Amino acid sequence: MSSSMSRQLGFALRSVSRSAVAGSSKQGLASVAPRAYAVAPASRAMPFSTARTAFNSAEKKKEEETKASGEAMGATDKDAGAGNGNDALQSQIKEKDAKIKELQEAILYGKADYQNLQRRSKDEKLLAGDVAITKLAKDLTSSIDILGLALKSVPEEMRNAPKDLDSKDPRRVLADLYSGVDLTSKSLLDMLRTHGIVQFDPTGEKFDPKEHEALYQAPVPGKEPGSVLDCSKVGYRIKDRLLRAAEVGVVQSA
Repeated sequence: MSSSMSRQLGFALRSVSRSAVAGSSKQGLASVAPRAYAVAPASRAMPFSTARTAFNSAEKKKEEETKASGEAMGATDKDAGAGNGNDALQSQIKEKDAKIKELQEAILYGKADYQNLQRRSKDEKLLAGDVAITKLAKDLTSSIDILGLALKSVPEEMRNAPKDLDSKDPRRVLADLYSGVDLTSKSLLDMLRTHGIVQFDPTGEKFDPKEHEALYQAPVPGKEPGSVLDCSKVGYRIKDRLLRAAEVGVVQSA
């Protein structure tokens, strides 16, 4: 359609040129323009106008089609872009949620590990303190045993002296010495007790090889076989652990 209109436009222009040239050759340059416009046939102007109108209509229609096609493609691209954008956003949200869950679990595991570490450190610290004091405690228990033997060597009737006795009287001196040794022994026991060390005397209890050391066995009528008859040395525990076993005599079964 565009090529046909171009040919018609060219034909009209050539016709006008021929008329102008013919007029100028007969009457001169001064009368070219008026005579050209005056003698121009109406039938020659019509093809140019028609072609121009058709050309403009075709161009306008083409522009409208192009615009409509572009708008349709733009809308499609926009919808496709929006869909792809939503999919990408949902994917990012899922990745973020998974990362948050992973970090929360890591925090919980780290907190649990830290609490376990604190508990183990506390237990190890207490155990180290118990181990450090064990040797000293054993030495002190040996000293307490010696003080106990000294106290037992004093007859019971001589452990207390009458108040009217002279301070230099041997009975008064022995009674005062006994009181001093007894106070010293009790002071050492109190000091050990502050560190979780206590003594125990299993006399009359059932023999336990985990906490008792049997020195002898003897049949005793009226006593339960396998029970502790006598305790030569008391035992000691340090915070529910055995520090020293008690040395005992056991009733032998018949």
